[in-house]
Amino acid sequence: MKYELKGFSKIFAFTFRQQTRRKSFLVTLILVGMICLLAPSLAMTGAAYFGQDDGQSSQSGQDAYDEAAAASEQTADALAVVKQILVINETDDDTYSAMALSSFDFAGTMGISMESAAFVDWGNDFEGACAKARDTDDTLILRITRQADVYQMNLLIPEGSSISQETAEGLEPILTGYGSLAAENFNAAHSLEEEGGMFDIGGSEDAGDPLAGPKSILGFLLPYLNIMVLYFFVLIYGQSLAQSVIMEKSSKLMESFLVSVRPTAMIMGKLTAICLSGVLQLSLWILCLFGGFALGCAGARAADPDTDMVIVALLESFGKMTQGMFSVGGIILTLLLILGGMLLYCSLAGIGGAVAGKPEDLSSANVIFTLILVASFFACLAAGGLKGLSGGAAWLDWIPFTSVMVTPARVLLGSVSLAKGSGCLLVILASALVLTLAAGRLYKLMALYRGEMPGPKKLLEMLRG
Repeated sequence: MKYELKGFSKIFAFTFRQQTRRKSFLVTLILVGMICLLAPSLAMTGAAYFGQDDGQSSQSGQDAYDEAAAASEQTADALAVVKQILVINETDDDTYSAMALSSFDFAGTMGISMESAAFVDWGNDFEGACAKARDTDDTLILRITRQADVYQMNLLIPEGSSISQETAEGLEPILTGYGSLAAENFNAAHSLEEEGGMFDIGGSEDAGDPLAGPKSILGFLLPYLNIMVLYFFVLIYGQSLAQSVIMEKSSKLMESFLVSVRPTAMIMGKLTAICLSGVLQLSLWILCLFGGFALGCAGARAADPDTDMVIVALLESFGKMTQGMFSVGGIILTLLLILGGMLLYCSLAGIGGAVAGKPEDLSSANVIFTLILVASFFACLAAGGLKGLSGGAAWLDWIPFTSVMVTPARVLLGSVSLAKGSGCLLVILASALVLTLAAGRLYKLMALYRGEMPGPKKLLEMLRG
């Protein structure tokens, strides 16, 4: 292997200098970087400056305070009337049992005292609870059901009860708060229905893990973002690699060139140099984009200290939203996985360049990595790998061509362990190395080949020979 890499450092240094000194590379780097830095900052600052309204923000804050005060007063009135809540738990989860509700520290967690109202366990006997609570003036029924992964808590007013609908609605913040703090993936409907003389007061929708919403959104967006970056990277830099590999063939220098440099060293040197230049370019753009949003938040606060822009609130609460997700180890491993994916697909482009006899043949030779890229995307889509953090078949993480599309986002958001992510990275790098070695061998074999560009069957026969 050491002999196969003879001349690697010289090829790498030459290709990297050639790639980064091109005028188009520098112009694109500076222009896109300036756009990423200035566009968010100017847009957010301008929106905050021209969108501020005299007294509107303070009035909105006052309205929110008044609404919170009214809700708190309604809850207090409801607790003054309701003395007991019969709990019907029709799930196999003790998280929502009467014992769990009774032991929950509502006062310390939510600032609501439940000393006057008691939770009474009624098992799953809904009919018995209805009969017990009928014609009472101080009892409500809490019915807990589950469909798939969705939990629903319904607060029911017994038939013949004098408890008003407004009083029962006053207890909704208690169910909402408990659902938010007690379980993950908690859902309930915001419905108010009358069935058989009973009113159904729904809990809060998606009131589960406070990070469930951001995780779900990021888990859906990040794989698509990763695929988009990978796709354009492969199209641009993969084509550049293939053209660089075929350069010696078109200049008739291949035979003399191979005397001093091994084919594998040449392919690997060009591959790593071009990928590294692309990664540096992409990294600078991402840093400029983060800087642009940071300047935008500062500018928006300077223009309007009371701004209620959604993007400003999201960015300022980003640290709280992403607790347990964006760890240092996860970020490093994610970047390595993305880099490994770029190397993997660019090694396929290296095979295309090694097989093509002249630049005109590149369009046909490069079909191989384009088809594999598109097929991998549809495989992830069909196997459910793009539906969220936990979706998709397990094999998607271990097949290198699909792993580079779904695994980086899962590692970044903490749904895949660092150990498993490291294993996937080793598989990706090993696959890229094997393809690079195959590209080097094909490059050498094609030096003596004359005729039409060989097909896949012929190439496999040449590699075996």
